[in-house]
Amino acid sequence: MKVLLIQSSRYLANGRLDRRKSRWVLGMTLPYVAALVPKDIQVEVKDDMLDEITFREDCDLVGLCFMSHQAPRAYEIAAGFRRRGVPVVMGGFHATLAPEECQQHADALVLGEAEEAWPRLLRDFQAGRLQPRYQAEKLSDLKNLPVPRYDLLDLKRYEVWNIPSQTTRGCPHGCNFCEVTQVYGGKFRHRPVAEVVHEIQEIRRLTGSGYVYFVDDNFVANRRHAVEVAEKLIPLKLEYGCMATANVGDDPELLDLLVRSGCIHLNIGMETISPASLEAINKKQNQIKDYERQFKALRDRGLGFSVNVIFGLDGDNPGIFDATVDFLIRIKAPLVFMFILAPRPSTKVREQLLQEGRIFNYDWANYTGYKVVYHPKHMSVRQLEEGYWRANRRFYSLSSMLRRRFTLAPQSRIMLVFNLYFAWAVRRRFQPQDYYF
Repeated sequence: MKVLLIQSSRYLANGRLDRRKSRWVLGMTLPYVAALVPKDIQVEVKDDMLDEITFREDCDLVGLCFMSHQAPRAYEIAAGFRRRGVPVVMGGFHATLAPEECQQHADALVLGEAEEAWPRLLRDFQAGRLQPRYQAEKLSDLKNLPVPRYDLLDLKRYEVWNIPSQTTRGCPHGCNFCEVTQVYGGKFRHRPVAEVVHEIQEIRRLTGSGYVYFVDDNFVANRRHAVEVAEKLIPLKLEYGCMATANVGDDPELLDLLVRSGCIHLNIGMETISPASLEAINKKQNQIKDYERQFKALRDRGLGFSVNVIFGLDGDNPGIFDATVDFLIRIKAPLVFMFILAPRPSTKVREQLLQEGRIFNYDWANYTGYKVVYHPKHMSVRQLEEGYWRANRRFYSLSSMLRRRFTLAPQSRIMLVFNLYFAWAVRRRFQPQDYYF
C-alpha cells in the first residue's frame, strides 16, 4: 500500500495556479503526518507549489492538507484523484473547522490532531472499512512523537533551511480571530524536553541544518518549560527562531537565556496599537502601554524580532494606518508582517461578522490576509484596502529604513535584505509573504 500526501497550492488573482521552482520556508505538517504512517505502508510527499500533480501518481490513497485560501485548489486535486477511483482524505485546520464543506470533496476527514486518528484511518482503509470521519477521543499528551520525515523532501528547493520543530501545542489565550484553541483545545501542552532535544539532534543529522524554527504558537507561554528547553539547547550550539507574546520583554532573565541558547529571532503578535481593537479581538494579554519598553528590551540584547499587525479590526478607523507605521518606526521594528483581518471558518470573529451581515465575499481563495472580504466597522472597504497598501509602502520606504537604523551586524544585514525585497514588492501591490511563505 502507498499513501501520497499533498500540500495544496492556490490560485492567484489572475486565475493562474501558484507554481514555483523554490520556496523560502519549509513547512512541518506533511513531513510530520508522513512520520505517523505505519512502517509497513509506503509514503510519498508532494508540494503542489513545487511539484506537478499529474493525477497519474502511483498511490492507493491521497492525503490532502491545506489552508482556507488554498481550499479551491485542494478540492480540484481531490476531484481529479477521485475520478480515477483513488480515495482522498482531508485534514488540517480548514478540514477540522469546515467539515461539512470538506466532506463533499473527500472520502474521509481527519478532524483535529492526527496522532491517534490518522494511523487508525490507515488501518481501517487497509481492512476495507474506511469511515467518513476520524477524530481522536482525547488530546495528545505529546509524548513519544515521531521525528518529521524531512528525508522525503528535496531540501535544496527551499531557500532557508529553517527546519521546523515543536516544543508545545495550543495556546492559553482565546483571541477571537484565531483557530488554534478550537483545533487544539483550550489546554496548553508541552513535550518532554529530552524528546525535543532528541528531535533536534535527529533533524540536524538528517538535514545538516543548524537553524531550527519552533512552530509553537507561543514558545514562552509556559515559562518553566521554556527555560528548561532553552537550557538544554545551549550545548547544541544552534540558532533558532520562535513565536512569543510581547510580554516576553518584561522578563529580562528569560530574554538573556533565550539569547544564550541560540535564539536569534522572535515573532511577536502585537496585532494593533488600538485599545478598542484589542478588546474587539479579546487579546487581553497585550498591553499597549508596555509595547515600547518590551520591544526595547529585545533591541537592547541584539535579539532580532518581527511584528505581526492586523488591520480592519472593529476598533480601527482610517487613522490607524499612519499611527501604526509611526509607532513601528519609533520602536525600530526590523520587520513587520501586515495583514487584513481574514475571518476564517468557525472563528468567533467570523460568527460575529456573519450575524451582522458584514461578510460579502465567500470565496476562500480571497481569505489570504491581504484582501478585504467583509465590511469594516468604521471605514469603507476601499479605505481599508488602500490604507493597508499605504502602510506597507510607508514602513518599507527608504526613509523608514534609515530611521530604523540598520547596522552592519549579521542579523541587521539579513533584515535589510528582507526590507529591500518587501519594498520592491509592495510598490507593485504584490504581497511579499506570497513568496516568503
